[in-house]
Amino acid sequence: MRLGVITLGHVHAEELNALTPHLQHLEQLVLDVPFDDPLSKHRAELNRAVDAATDDWLLIVREREIVDDAVAREITDAMRAQNAWGFRIRSIPMYAGKPLRIGVTDGELRLFHRRHLLRRGELGVQGTVVRLNNVLRSMSFDTVAAHREYLEKNGVPHSLLRRLLLFAHHAIVTRAHDANTLRYLWIEAGYDHG
Repeated sequence: MRLGVITLGHVHAEELNALTPHLQHLEQLVLDVPFDDPLSKHRAELNRAVDAATDDWLLIVREREIVDDAVAREITDAMRAQNAWGFRIRSIPMYAGKPLRIGVTDGELRLFHRRHLLRRGELGVQGTVVRLNNVLRSMSFDTVAAHREYLEKNGVPHSLLRRLLLFAHHAIVTRAHDANTLRYLWIEAGYDHG
């Protein structure tokens, strides 16, 4: 099995290590674009990376995302089975070691066969697209203290009233119920960071 990995932003080799036992060849192509931008905003760069790749199967990984063993196995199984030409993979943000529950997503097209890639408009393939069961983990802050420290250094504090209103809005919109997500939203509501 051979796989090309197109990385958005700076993805270190350690974040892709789980793939190496399952592959004969792993190639990394780096796109120097903001990792959180929509893929459709950088279609020209993405198309050039697809053209430069030497492998037929390509995986897109954003900065801060980690490919763990479960998703690595599912990716290689999907490539081997060839039941579809594209696969959606969800990314779950992790905060202080636990998942953030800030919305439901069907994932993005992240694994595809290059010959079936549609070159214009939204990212898509000609043929069947299936969602993988396992997810990529997107790392945010390792600890609550690191989160607060970052915002104190880079953000502008909100008034208590503004913080309360923003927190209430975000809690309602995200339908957050778990303590970890509510803690994250409370800290975020305290600062304007651009």
